[in-house]
Amino acid sequence: MQDSFDVFEYIDFFRARWKFIGTACGCAILAAFVIALVLPNRYTATSTILIDPPAGGDPRIATAVSTVYLESLKTYELVATNDQLFMRAAEQFHLRGRDGSPIESLKRRVLKVDKLRDTRALQISVTLPDPRASQAVAQFIAAGAVELSRSGGKEADKVRIDDASAAAEIAKGRLDEAETAWQKAAGARSTEALRLEISDDSYLKSQVEEQLLDEQGPSRARVELLQRRMGELTRAINENSAALAHQSAREQDLQAVLTAARTSYEAAAQRLADLRNSQGSRMEWLHVVDPGTIPEKPSSPNVPVIVIGAAALALFSSFLYLTISFSLTRVPRRYRPALRVATHGAD
Repeated sequence: MQDSFDVFEYIDFFRARWKFIGTACGCAILAAFVIALVLPNRYTATSTILIDPPAGGDPRIATAVSTVYLESLKTYELVATNDQLFMRAAEQFHLRGRDGSPIESLKRRVLKVDKLRDTRALQISVTLPDPRASQAVAQFIAAGAVELSRSGGKEADKVRIDDASAAAEIAKGRLDEAETAWQKAAGARSTEALRLEISDDSYLKSQVEEQLLDEQGPSRARVELLQRRMGELTRAINENSAALAHQSAREQDLQAVLTAARTSYEAAAQRLADLRNSQGSRMEWLHVVDPGTIPEKPSSPNVPVIVIGAAALALFSSFLYLTISFSLTRVPRRYRPALRVATHGAD
C-alpha cells in the first residue's frame, strides 16, 4: 500500500537537491542574458493625433462628449492602419529592404495603433532597428492618417452636396412645369373672366325679365323675341357656370401642385445651402499634436524582463521536475516475486 503524503519528506527531498534548482536557474539566467545581449536593439517612436469633435470650436460641445462617443472614435484606428498607407511608408523608407518578410507580418511587427481609453488621443507607435527611421515612419503614418480622414470627409461632403444639388434641380424642374401649367390654365379662361360673364348675363337676363313685365300690350313678335333672348341668356349662364366649376376645380388642383412643388424646391434649395455652409464641419477634425521624438533608449530587447522571465521559467520547470521525481520514488513496486520455501522430508 502506498504511503500517505509527508510534507516534511517532500521539503527534505527538495532541500537535498537545492543545487539542482540553483544550477538550472543560474544557467537559464546566463543564457537569457547572453541572448538579450546578442539580440539587435529595436527602438519605438510614438506620434500622437488628437481627434476634435465636429463642432470643436464650441467648448460646450467639446466638454459634452460621452463615453459612447469616445469609444466610437476607435474606428479611426482603421484609418491609421490602412494597408495602402503602410505600403507607401514601407516603400518610402525602404522597410522591406531591411526585412524580407511579407508586408502583412512586417506591418504587425512594426506598427501599433491605439486609441487611448476615454480620451480623444490616437497613438501611432513604430518599432524599427533605426531610431531615426522609427520616428520618421511614425510621423509619416500620422500625417497620412490625418490626410486620409480629411480627404474622406471632403469626398463624403462632395457626394452629399452633389446629391442635394441633383435633388434641387429636379425640384426646380417640377416647379417650372407647375408654373407653366398654372399660367397656361389661367391664360385660357380664368375663373374671374367666367364669373364676370355670368354676372353680365345674369344682369341682362334680369333686364329682359323686367321688359317683359313692363311691356304694355306687348305684341306676339316682341314677346317671342324677349323669350328667345331669355333662353339664350339662360343657356349661356348654365354653360358658363359649368365651365366655372370645372375651371375652379382645375385651378385648385394646379394651385395645390404648384404649392407642393414650390415647397419641395425651397426645402431642397435650403438643404443644399446648409450642406454647402456646413462643408467640412460634419466630421471629426484630426491633427497631429505630437510628431514624436527620436528614441534614445531601445524598447527591445528588455534585458531585465528577459532575465526575470527565464529565471521564473527555470524555477517552475525545476520544481515540476523534482515534484514528478519525488512522486515516482514513492510509488510501490507493482511486482514482488513470491517467496519460495523448500520443503524437505523428515530424516
